[in-house]
Amino acid sequence: MVVMRRPRLPGSRYWLSYLYAGIGILLLLGSFLTLYPLRHTEGFGTELRINIGANLFDLVLAVLVLQPLVLSLNRNAVRWRTRLDYRDVIRRIDSATDRVDIWKHWTGLLETEHLDGFRAAVMAALDRGVHFRIMLTDPSCPDAAERARQVAPTDAIALMRLNIEQLDAFLRSLPGRHRERFQVRISQIGPAHAFYRVDNWLSYGLFRDRRVSENHQREVRVRGDVGGLALEAFTTRWGAAGLLDLADHYRLRVGELTLRYVLHEGEHWVDIDESELPREVATTTLADVSPETRKSVLALYSAKYGPGRHAVLLRLAAA
Repeated sequence: MVVMRRPRLPGSRYWLSYLYAGIGILLLLGSFLTLYPLRHTEGFGTELRINIGANLFDLVLAVLVLQPLVLSLNRNAVRWRTRLDYRDVIRRIDSATDRVDIWKHWTGLLETEHLDGFRAAVMAALDRGVHFRIMLTDPSCPDAAERARQVAPTDAIALMRLNIEQLDAFLRSLPGRHRERFQVRISQIGPAHAFYRVDNWLSYGLFRDRRVSENHQREVRVRGDVGGLALEAFTTRWGAAGLLDLADHYRLRVGELTLRYVLHEGEHWVDIDESELPREVATTTLADVSPETRKSVLALYSAKYGPGRHAVLLRLAAA
């Protein structure tokens, strides 16, 4: 489809400059017409010079002191909210022009109530060239278990798992031209704070004993001091070692095989019969470990892939 644009009139990009110049000329002309008849009044020249000097001093004070101070205060302003409004976040994404970053254990944007609106806003933003970075927590890691304990009886583990499943399905449905701009990484370490960034707007909240969206939120500018620190924390974690994309989160490559797996105390446990593993890979079956280890590994597998799944889990001595 060819979009026809109305041609820009010559000089139309400078119309605001012309307007200011015109206002300045009118003010000068008005001042001259007002003062000219008074030029012979006693002390006129002295008072005129005093007023001009005072005005110049006010101008210098405003430009060099007051304006930078106001801009600095505005840049670092913090707006408090009693809770996170997901509909407002979706509206911001729908009009984003540059970047969207999300750092959460899980996000309500991917829950049923907001999912359709979020998908539509993301697709519209991707069409405009917006870049997305989303970092969520692995539901089988210790930080996920700790967060689930904090917000109980909310089933945080299930919500984390469903978030990742929704993102995986959405990423698979994207056209190839959009996939590089929609990045998802899964972390074994939970976020320092809840973090939503859309262009120069940033909202963050602290983790307490309930969902972050129900806690107070701070809204700041990314280009301010507070927003810059929050963004720096996200960027540092985004570039850290140990993060996995969605494919590596779900599958571990062993030889020519790609297997479901979980991490337990730094070791990989894969879902496969021992006879199917490459010969060079040493294993220990669940039957050979303590009941506590067996229970822990199966619990991690259920957290990551969902309950009720049959699994034959083997520990890899070399992966």
